[in-house]
Amino acid sequence: MEIEAFNRQSLITTNMKIRRRNSKKMNPLARMLFGALALLGAFVLLWTNEGRVNLADVAKKSEATSAERVDPALEGEFVSVTGRLETAVPVNDPLYLRPAEFVQLNRWAEMYAWVEDEETDGDFTDYTYELEWTDDPRSAEEFYYPEGHANPPMPLYDETFTAVSATVGAYQIDPQRMQLPRPESLTLSRQNVLEGPYQIDEEYIFEGDGMLDMPQLGDMRVSYTAVPANITATAFGLQSGSEITAYVHRGKTELYRTLAGDREQAILRLNTEYKNLLWGFRVMGFFVMWLGLGLLVSPLTALLSFVPVLGNLGRKAIGAVTFMLALVLAALTSSISALVHNVWALLFVALLLGGGFYWWQRNQEELPRRSDWSNS
Repeated sequence: MEIEAFNRQSLITTNMKIRRRNSKKMNPLARMLFGALALLGAFVLLWTNEGRVNLADVAKKSEATSAERVDPALEGEFVSVTGRLETAVPVNDPLYLRPAEFVQLNRWAEMYAWVEDEETDGDFTDYTYELEWTDDPRSAEEFYYPEGHANPPMPLYDETFTAVSATVGAYQIDPQRMQLPRPESLTLSRQNVLEGPYQIDEEYIFEGDGMLDMPQLGDMRVSYTAVPANITATAFGLQSGSEITAYVHRGKTELYRTLAGDREQAILRLNTEYKNLLWGFRVMGFFVMWLGLGLLVSPLTALLSFVPVLGNLGRKAIGAVTFMLALVLAALTSSISALVHNVWALLFVALLLGGGFYWWQRNQEELPRRSDWSNS
């Protein structure tokens, strides 16, 4: 791997920071409009998030079948099978690696290049330029201050190699369509890396004029993650002959996955993924809602900034109020959506409300009678 027509030394300059005064601010009406859109987006995100299907609940309904042989009685059924994940056509990266048993291999390529960091604070925007490892080096023309920050062209890119076919026990799967187990970092050494003019440590293959711990502009490093063959895995899907194909739950949600471990471990992992995403989107929805509320009241914040004493205190007070309001609205939206999307919970709440209304109505009817008794 070589970088042609590139003089490194002529492009290297020192790290630097540049400040520019912003020419104009966002129109207050535009801020309020953007805030309203952010608020609406937060409501939609929080509402739909509670309606997502927990694939662990779906996976529990699958018929567990033996990996030793295909069971004709389960034809067309939603099944799970636990066995050895294998492939007759393992994949590899011929640029750097020796042949090995992988169902999937991911190459991650990074260049030591100039990176622009932009940070806006009030009337000013700061641009900081530093040499860092990046998988997407930008050309100097895209920088605010291009002089002395030219990056060489990227000679190598990320790439994923996936086997064309694989099996879990006696069942065929389609690894190019099926979601495979989470890849693990590949430990590199002279035993699995081809001979070449590059440095190797356990995590990276390094190629360039510098060293891995002291890189120079334009140097490259490559790392890998892989799904190895010959591991115990559990596949979920629809049995079609000797193949496991995609299963669609209630015509909407597809489950076509292979996960590392046995059936119980696979279901546990699906449930963990669901909870992580559920809370991740809840937190994201709250912050988007807080941002939207802040933008909606930004004209008031701007007015307070003209009052020397109240300006800073006013901004903090408004920030605290919008924070609490966003927290309440986010919690309320998520709770109502969770009830609406859960039939049994919705039925329970309806019965509770119905019982409460009936009790209140009976009390109202008895009040006049009690009044008559006391008068007599």
